[in-house]
Amino acid sequence: MANIDADMIAQYFYKGAKVEISSKDEGFQGSWFAGTVLGYRKSKRSSCMKVLVRYKTLMKDKEGTRRLKEELDAMQLRPALPPENRRRFESYEEVDAYYHDGWWAGIITEVLGEDKYMVFFRDSREQRCFKAARLRRHREWVYGKWVPPPLMQPKVEEVSMSTEEKPKKETIDNNFSQGEVEVNTDEDGFQDGWFDADVVKKSGATDVSMATEVKPNEEIIVNNFGPRAPVEVSSDEDGFEGAWFPATIVKELDKGKYLIEYQTLRNDNDMEFLREEVDSLHIRPCPPDIELLDRFEVLEEVEALYKDVWWVGVVSKVRKNDEYNVYFRSTNEEMGFKHSDLRVHQEWINGKWIFPPKAQDL
Repeated sequence: MANIDADMIAQYFYKGAKVEISSKDEGFQGSWFAGTVLGYRKSKRSSCMKVLVRYKTLMKDKEGTRRLKEELDAMQLRPALPPENRRRFESYEEVDAYYHDGWWAGIITEVLGEDKYMVFFRDSREQRCFKAARLRRHREWVYGKWVPPPLMQPKVEEVSMSTEEKPKKETIDNNFSQGEVEVNTDEDGFQDGWFDADVVKKSGATDVSMATEVKPNEEIIVNNFGPRAPVEVSSDEDGFEGAWFPATIVKELDKGKYLIEYQTLRNDNDMEFLREEVDSLHIRPCPPDIELLDRFEVLEEVEALYKDVWWVGVVSKVRKNDEYNVYFRSTNEEMGFKHSDLRVHQEWINGKWIFPPKAQDL
């Protein structure tokens, strides 16, 4: 596992730096929460750097008066994503959705109109509806760079005006009666975003009540598998995010669970293949065999075969002799692979295999 050195800490995670924080806790994989760096130190037990952060939206107390502070591995941090202009999204485009006070990685499964989208979350297998104002293009922080690069907002040239050329200042007062409006904010990460709200009353400035959660069309996708069906199984254990283990269904259990038998993992005494009860949300069919590409491109999402397990990663470098470097976001690690040990990454969504678009195509 690659450690973040002191130089990177000083450049990106200095005291007062705005950052986004990931979590290793179960149920929070794929999410990023805004925060501020309060300080950092080198761990006495290991060579990794520890960073003290204060969350912006997560509170320590039920009253919501004290922001949560935590000391975390530097690998759990990345700089705050630069704001972008509001844009439209395409089907099967990878996005982050703002939900429950954080940004959660997902993929667009349906465009419902000019401003609404259905988003599927891989880890929870949930599907929810979001407005464009609560979505942003998904990116990865790889070795000090955003992949793919952010779409920077156009710069506005400053114009120096003489006193005679200065226009008269004029204040426009918007008069709103009670009803629905849209509201924007200057908070970090939400510039150019517009949120649904209701006018409550006018008192100097208009008071509004803002909706904080998108609830319609919530849906959980459940998979059904028969005995002896070949499948692949994911894990929530630390260090195994993004890994798919080949297995076989033994039988269906209660409450959406299955007894599975791994094809490559053995039990403690090494006498038999390991059997385990697994929730259906962590099981998918084996991906269909497709014609192997002649060449993978940089930034293309792939699955790499390592120790008999398929790991989801991103091609970070194309080397000679049909070899590649692949970056794994879950461990912040980069490894070399032969072309024959890679396959095209596919997503199992709503009972269909989906090919996410390449980063450079978006």
